[in-house]
Amino acid sequence: MDFLETIPVAFKEISPNHNIPEKWKEIVLNTGGTHSTLQDIKLPQKAGGYWYRDSQKANTRNRFIYWQTTSDAIELSEASLDVNLSSSNLRCKVAPGTPPLNNLTVYERTATQEVVILGATVSSVHRLVFPHPETLDRKATFGSPSNVSTSIFHDTSAVNNPNNYYILTQYSNPNTGVAHSCASMLRDNGEAVFVLAFGGDGGLLLVKLPTTGSAVTTFLKRESTVPRFLSGITGALRGKSSAESVEPYGVVAARGAAVALCGDACLRAWLLDEGAAPAAVSAPLSHTHHKPKPPPHGHMLQNTIGSDGSVILVAYLSFPNECEFVVLKMVNESTGALKFTEICRIFGPQLDLLDYAIGYGDGNHVIWALWSQPDGDAVITSSNAGAEARWRGVAAGARAPPLPALGSHQQYRDRLLAPGLFPPALVSKALTIYRRTWGGAEGAAEGELGEACAAAVQARLRSLAARAAAPDHAHLMHKCWSDLYSWCMQYMEGLQKPLGLMVSQHAEGEAGWWCAVVRRSGVSLVRELEPVERLMLSPDDALPADRNGWGGLSAGARRVVAAGAAWERGAAGAAELERRLFACAAPQHRLLPRLLHLLLAPPHDQQHAHAAPILTPQQIDELSSILEPIKDLQSAVLELNDALRLDVPEIDTSKSDDEDNVEYENLFASDLGVAIVTESIRQMAEIRSRVVRGALAALGAARGAGGVPGAGHCAVHWQAYRALLWLRAATITPKTAGSSESFRLKLNALGVEAAERAGGGGGGGGGGAAVSAMQAYAAGAGGRRARAQLAAARAPAHWHQALPLMAYHLAHQLWAVSGGFEFGWWLASINQPRLVQSYVNMLEPWCEWNACSRQFILGLSLLELEDAEGAYTALCRAAKGVSTEPFLRRLVAAPERRLTQHQALVLYYMKVIKLFEIHDAGACVVRLAETAISIADKDDPNLPMFQWVVFKWHLAGGRVQRALSAAAANPAPSARASAAATLLTTLAARRQLGALVSCGALADEAERAAAARAKLHDAHAHNPYYDFLYALHLSRHHYRKAAAVMYERAARCAAERGGGAARRRWLAAALTCLRLARPEHAFLARPPPAAPLPADGDSAQPPEPATPLQVIGPEELAAELREEDPDSLDPVQQALLRSENIDFDLLYSRLKDADAETLLAVTKKALSAGQFLPRWFLLRFMEVEARWCVRALLGGGRAAEAGALCCEALRAAAAALPPARAGPRAAPLALADLLLAELRPHADRPPVQQVYEELKNLVDEYMNLVVRTSNDMKLQMNYAMVN
Repeated sequence: MDFLETIPVAFKEISPNHNIPEKWKEIVLNTGGTHSTLQDIKLPQKAGGYWYRDSQKANTRNRFIYWQTTSDAIELSEASLDVNLSSSNLRCKVAPGTPPLNNLTVYERTATQEVVILGATVSSVHRLVFPHPETLDRKATFGSPSNVSTSIFHDTSAVNNPNNYYILTQYSNPNTGVAHSCASMLRDNGEAVFVLAFGGDGGLLLVKLPTTGSAVTTFLKRESTVPRFLSGITGALRGKSSAESVEPYGVVAARGAAVALCGDACLRAWLLDEGAAPAAVSAPLSHTHHKPKPPPHGHMLQNTIGSDGSVILVAYLSFPNECEFVVLKMVNESTGALKFTEICRIFGPQLDLLDYAIGYGDGNHVIWALWSQPDGDAVITSSNAGAEARWRGVAAGARAPPLPALGSHQQYRDRLLAPGLFPPALVSKALTIYRRTWGGAEGAAEGELGEACAAAVQARLRSLAARAAAPDHAHLMHKCWSDLYSWCMQYMEGLQKPLGLMVSQHAEGEAGWWCAVVRRSGVSLVRELEPVERLMLSPDDALPADRNGWGGLSAGARRVVAAGAAWERGAAGAAELERRLFACAAPQHRLLPRLLHLLLAPPHDQQHAHAAPILTPQQIDELSSILEPIKDLQSAVLELNDALRLDVPEIDTSKSDDEDNVEYENLFASDLGVAIVTESIRQMAEIRSRVVRGALAALGAARGAGGVPGAGHCAVHWQAYRALLWLRAATITPKTAGSSESFRLKLNALGVEAAERAGGGGGGGGGGAAVSAMQAYAAGAGGRRARAQLAAARAPAHWHQALPLMAYHLAHQLWAVSGGFEFGWWLASINQPRLVQSYVNMLEPWCEWNACSRQFILGLSLLELEDAEGAYTALCRAAKGVSTEPFLRRLVAAPERRLTQHQALVLYYMKVIKLFEIHDAGACVVRLAETAISIADKDDPNLPMFQWVVFKWHLAGGRVQRALSAAAANPAPSARASAAATLLTTLAARRQLGALVSCGALADEAERAAAARAKLHDAHAHNPYYDFLYALHLSRHHYRKAAAVMYERAARCAAERGGGAARRRWLAAALTCLRLARPEHAFLARPPPAAPLPADGDSAQPPEPATPLQVIGPEELAAELREEDPDSLDPVQQALLRSENIDFDLLYSRLKDADAETLLAVTKKALSAGQFLPRWFLLRFMEVEARWCVRALLGGGRAAEAGALCCEALRAAAAALPPARAGPRAAPLALADLLLAELRPHADRPPVQQVYEELKNLVDEYMNLVVRTSNDMKLQMNYAMVN
């Protein structure tokens, strides 16, 4: 039986899919010359690491160094879970034949702000000095805007300083042997101490390397009292060699002493500063007569510092038939002597120990051990170093599944490059070997990794198909892709080989378990299992009735999980069963019956035609026996469902200060940190999915399809966790710039911004790495939201405590049945339409949470895919949740705004219409607008907009009659006027103005619009607006208006050059219309000639009244047509003579410099026609002659406007009062009195009352000001006369 199956599983290894470091900085260490005796030295490859001590600072929190030794180098790497590090990989090359020894120690010197790494080779010792992270970026704080920091390995200037290494000369002695182990320590003064253990009769060598000066070497004697030659005689009398009995296997250095574990199972300790003889020798730790295993699987020794400052030693004794750990305490007695006290013994399995380390957990020392099994797989175990010591296992990561048979090259390619499976650098390396093996084009120029893989496989497939008589292309395609997949698997196994363990040495006060595994490429962290995970992986421990340690689950709930775990162990194809179950797309209520059918019935496919059912009667009896003691099955299942829910308490993050949150802003924000978090979520989702799957299968098999209470909730949770696993595998695809711009326009129409997408978040970035949706979300918006929640809850920030919290909060956001829609909207806002479509289709059959919101993002994605009809259907379905689902409610209006159901729907349709307008989907726009019109209230302010939308798209589609109907139904006059103007322009270009002529509902608006537009075009050229007005009036039998239009056109032709012939034509048309009119209406009003200027030039007197308009009939018009005399008057005079309104815009350049008489004439004509007077015109008139302007307005019946202008005149007069020495001046009060008399009868109307009160007050103020000014002038005159 496998050792891991005999112990409870309490931990899980997190192996992130972090990219293989490709960029290494290389330096060469000076290790001295190569001796002939040093050739072919082979030492085991080892690894380890170091966590930075201060976890409260931004530069060192969750940051660590890990290392490994090879035959020719020491490879150092630095990583952080919070920030990305640049230049973080350093390879220290050594000379050939001088391999590095298997132990490095790392120290932080606070005094000099340095990180010191002590290491040794077989021929040298080295003190590698690097700057501390605090010195690299002293301004770095929590919440720094940059997520990239500089690694300490960026600066290697002090590595080869002669004071920092020493070359050994002892290896030249043939009796010494070769060093195989080393221990080192750094003293407070910076001196490095190395203790090297030599094989054979070499013994121990002590090397002290001070910061300055020469190194000091000392051989440490193995015996204290017996001379060496007598010791040999004694060993010979005992029947064994002295060299074998005291050969050092493991050595440590701590607290001023060096301790070695020798072949006789005794510990020997030397004081580093007091001679070379042992200060203490322990009794044999084992009394076996067997020889220990040879290195590297022989005895080992590790140490740590206890809470009381004593040295804790953990000796590993390895014999052919047994092995054990002995935990001892080494204390320095008051007499100065060293003493060893045994604490406990822990027996280990019959496996080869690769490495072990001493860490902390639950307030006690913990031994972490890395074992190698006979099949080559590694096993990690841990045990408390106390009286109640027992082994607990670390659940091994699942192997990559074999490549299934797929249907196309694209599916194989996506499978090979799926996120979390193989790093891109590994696939590239495997592809190179694949090409060399099968004769592919090694120098192929494919730039994209997936395309390169597909091209290589297709080249081999063509070669195989050409040689086969009747090729089976599906089989050959699977074979070709499987070969490439197997190469990737082999390289992945090599990269995942564990080399050592890494634990924190600074966690005495921290709860939890710290451990990491250093592999050939990268590191993986070890986390503690959740209670549900431990129940699934160690079901036998869950059957006792004690609730402690199981998350408060009752014995009944634990039995349900245990039954599911028993079915999982007995089922040969649980994963295949799940695939077949969900491939049939059974409805929710048929999921459990379908599962039982697949369990109890043999498969019907040809591949498994003779296979037995998945669940046998014996297994059913076993499951029934596990479930039988449960008294209340319904409560047990409901309790399990509650435990499986990903619920988090509601945390108000809005009240948290930014200063309080900065500590959490970079938590797990690096690529490695994101990969760790997403892998934790994947593991949690996978194990919980298995829990629900096993529970449903076991309960269904034991009780039948109708006897499982809470089966619906279990099925929902099962599919929800399957959705989490799907998100982990779903790949985000890059988008082109054009589609991104179109998508940005749609988001702007919705009033939101596009979410950022981490290009390499969570996966190391670059290198063609596929990024999953979960990784990108964790690296972006999801990670920030989870950190804000942790900050509000003031959660711990150490990785081993924060990781489960971070993963849980992120999983809650990703969980489909959580009620939130943050992830769904983020997925839609990063422009991934295919991914959104697959996500919604996966959740649609069973997930009722946010169903309408998901339909909304589905419609948005279908629009991006140019499927307007599908988007219309989805967005109409989404409208049902506008008032019930928070996301849609926030989308249409602010949450605090109170809206009725119809108002919310109207606002929703308004936003959706904008989306379809971007894609020119006019048919969908019209249907949506008509739907909004049908449900909107009669007084809804958005009704004109919807009618305008219907009108616009009908007109654009050529449906003129529908456009006319929509424009006529618009309740807003301004909208109808705009529609009429648009119709004029569009139909004039299409030569379809006849349809507008026949529309009586828009006749007035069209007439005004055409009159305005006709004046903007040349009169003698093609002017469809004059033609439209002429036709409109004729169709309504308004012959006099038709004549006026033609007469106006003729008058314009007279004013414009080159219009003589056209003018005669328009005069003739006007004459015809007048003759068609009834006699009482057969006349036109022609402007009179301009009045002569006053002879005396007295501007104080008003001019003579202007001559009334000239009324002409058909005879006069005929005479004018006959005369055809050119008109020599200026444009202003022509305008005064014509019957139409004054075109102030056309005459602006002339009226701004006109005299008072001209301005007065223009004003009277405009007033007689009821025309609006522009502000600039009134200001000009007031500037030239204010009194005439006011009198003209008053005479025209505009007393209120006259009063306002009089107020301005009074203010100007008050401001222009003469200074004290000037002569007296008359007050302009006559007009004011006249206006007051005119306004007094109408003062009960609010606008008139306001002008009246203001004018009256100004008159009073002006009088008072004049009196004061007169008195001042009198005083000044009297004063001048006296003096």
